[in-house]
Amino acid sequence: MSQGDGPAPSKLPAGVSLLENQVAGHTAAQGCLGLLKPIGDDGDDAGTVLKPTGKVQCGIREIAFYERLEEVRRRHREAGGDAEEEGLWTPLFRVVPQYYGHPKLTVDGREVEFIQLEDLTAGLEWPCIMDVKIGRRTWDPLATPEKRRAEEGKYKACRQRYGLCIPGFQFYAVRKGGALVRHGKDYGKRLTEDNIRDAFLLYLNATEDGRLSRTLLERFLADLRIIRDWARKQTTLRLYSSSVLLVYDAAQLGQCGDSALQRNTSLNASNGQTAAAAPLTVKARMIDFAHAFPADASEAGTVDDNYLQGVESLVGLFEQFLAADGNVD
Repeated sequence: MSQGDGPAPSKLPAGVSLLENQVAGHTAAQGCLGLLKPIGDDGDDAGTVLKPTGKVQCGIREIAFYERLEEVRRRHREAGGDAEEEGLWTPLFRVVPQYYGHPKLTVDGREVEFIQLEDLTAGLEWPCIMDVKIGRRTWDPLATPEKRRAEEGKYKACRQRYGLCIPGFQFYAVRKGGALVRHGKDYGKRLTEDNIRDAFLLYLNATEDGRLSRTLLERFLADLRIIRDWARKQTTLRLYSSSVLLVYDAAQLGQCGDSALQRNTSLNASNGQTAAAAPLTVKARMIDFAHAFPADASEAGTVDDNYLQGVESLVGLFEQFLAADGNVD
């Protein structure tokens, strides 16, 4: 997720900590205020994250997006929604993180507004996370010429061919006993149409001979196709610099019936018995709506081709992996 500008905090408020598994955007390591992690009153994980709203107008747009979605969700539960509006928003119920408001905290003596969202990695032992930024064009209609030039110079090889780029990801390498591997924007900038598949193979924990988990691919595709089908129909919004966040638990690989990954099945330390299989947790979620704009009059009735290209490419890559029967288990 991308964050707003601002220095890294020297002292965080009570009840929050830095989110350790942030893979993209501005982070404390870069001298910025990144994502924070609320801690429950009992000291346990509260199951949410706090995203700084950043620049005022960006925060207003992003909060408006989430609150509109929550309002439609509420009316949908009460069976009092507008059919046309629900047609736009209800497909997003499954593929957008749950929203919990926009609290304010005092950080280093200044009041900072946050967006509180579902933590998509809550409860995962080995959370594998990839931020896929969607869109050939990432600058919005209000961007300055300088901002446009800066954005157009980033990740050009992948964005022009696929309409997407990978600013960061982490995965726990099953073949290396769960070693954590992280790649940031420098890695992403080296990706081209010739090697971008390698990044996905790494992230998806391909075996030494290049095999992938069929269950993992199918569950990602279930979510990704919802996003794609929504993007094929909706004509109301234009999304710039938005991402799809891919999340799964590598500790569960090998417990889901994929023979090539069985080596990862864990043992109970007390009795040496194989641990009970847990359902494979897999999520693809739309995130980052600070640059969500209504379609203007000249775009009336047309789809957001800029966003759609990236989502179509992402689905296509996963479908290609799945179709390669000799490379999935």
